[in-house]
Amino acid sequence: MDDKSLLLNDLLSKYENSAHFHGVARVNRRIFFTFNKKTVPAYFAGDRPQVKEALHQTVKELEKQGILAVEWIPGEKNNLLKRVSLNLNKTEEAYAAIGRTPRLDQLAEVNRLVEDAASRIKTHWIREFLLYCQDEITQQLTLPALLPKERPELELLLKALKGLDEKGDEDILERVFSIRYLGGSKLYAKKVKTSLIAIVRCFFLTDSELSDEDILYELGIIKTTEELLLSGPLVIDLGGGQIDLSPFAFGAVLDTQAAHELKIVDVQAKRVLLVENKTNFHYLTRKGLPPDMLLIYLGGFPGPRKRLLLAKIYDFCRSQQVSFWHWGDIDWGGFRIFMFLRENVMPSLCPVYMDEKTLLACRDMTENINPSYRSKLIKLRENPKYACFFGLIDLMLELNIKLEQEAILADKNLNPADIGADCAQKS
Repeated sequence: MDDKSLLLNDLLSKYENSAHFHGVARVNRRIFFTFNKKTVPAYFAGDRPQVKEALHQTVKELEKQGILAVEWIPGEKNNLLKRVSLNLNKTEEAYAAIGRTPRLDQLAEVNRLVEDAASRIKTHWIREFLLYCQDEITQQLTLPALLPKERPELELLLKALKGLDEKGDEDILERVFSIRYLGGSKLYAKKVKTSLIAIVRCFFLTDSELSDEDILYELGIIKTTEELLLSGPLVIDLGGGQIDLSPFAFGAVLDTQAAHELKIVDVQAKRVLLVENKTNFHYLTRKGLPPDMLLIYLGGFPGPRKRLLLAKIYDFCRSQQVSFWHWGDIDWGGFRIFMFLRENVMPSLCPVYMDEKTLLACRDMTENINPSYRSKLIKLRENPKYACFFGLIDLMLELNIKLEQEAILADKNLNPADIGADCAQKS
């Protein structure tokens, strides 16, 4: 970088971050570049007179143009520079001297792009974000932190937001989304994904405990197709043809892409059990399920289409004497998944093997928890909606432990027929 660019870029950056630029300066404070061994080490090296002379010439030229005011060290005029200050009435000339686009022009162009995107988008939270950006740009004269600073990345982000609005509720594979709306299979993952998730966390899905994957599932951008693994007396209708899944004793897989078209024809079950871990699903099917149980492998937080399938099963069974149970890890994540399902899909859902008795019985197979994890449990303990787990959380905190549901499989006496058989267990 030449001397002129070094000086003016530094001064203009300071100006753009100053009260003068934002029009709120109460005093006429000058903007300086100070010469010292840190800012211009070559100038003070002592063995490079040509560097010193070149810098002096640059400073004098800018002073002659009225762009800079120059101060020399007392008694060292034309020999040692002290500092220079930017003439705030000559900022346009300063920008032009180094070919730098003025910040106001940059902001105006960004605002034009954002305004154009907002005019084409109907989704409420996306419009809310874009209107916030416009306000920050026009009122605060600043680029919102959630927007990329570079033009190519900004344009890709706006294309992605338009794509989200256009696709609506459609689930779409990540790479297909990237090709369709951004023009390349890897552009989304490399250039957009991080910024998009940050925006969603601020303007749409504000639950800080949601993982990035959970957020993308809610947006309908998925890495792989989401599937529902189940076993039991379930009959479905798909495309006008009925399929009885009960003969598939070790499990049948439903692609959640069929969620909207699929209809529940019959459920000959008295109890529906959701399990969080696939190992538990396969263990139970190999042990042999009772004929009145429908077993469903959940695999963490369910996405929108998986929730729709679960809701269809739940709604079909509401008029029948069917109990719904959830068997998850005895940990922070397990509690949250259970509560998410109860609040959003199955209001009568009850936990099973998620109690103090189970934790104590499997204490030898528990894991210790660290201070940050304890804090997360304490936060749940303070939330009234987790009251059904308060006693269990207290015990976990007392013993400083948690338990994965696979540990219970070590019990040779575990019998699938016992799970949910006594409806009096309901909490």
